[in-house]
Amino acid sequence: MSLPADLPRPPRTTDPDARVLYLTRPGCHLCDVALPVVRAEADRAGTVVEILDIDEDPALQRDWNEHVPVIVVDGAVQARYRVDAPSLRSALTRRRWWQRILGR
Repeated sequence: MSLPADLPRPPRTTDPDARVLYLTRPGCHLCDVALPVVRAEADRAGTVVEILDIDEDPALQRDWNEHVPVIVVDGAVQARYRVDAPSLRSALTRRRWWQRILGR
């Protein structure tokens, strides 16, 4: 999936064990549908999902308001609105050399 280049820079995870950052907000139907898929694929990959409510941070809300849910893998936006399990699985199998060495 090709994402527009004009998207803001995604935030980084604060959890050192998390490779997946999930940007969401309460009451978002698409978020409720996508989260189980994201968690299942993260579990399959042996990693953690860090969940951020964009409404708790004015900068996140400004940058990502119309895009939730946003799935960020290793610091890069993997998907918005809907998540495709095979694409997410593929993204979670690709890791940078330093992540393989550090076990992340």
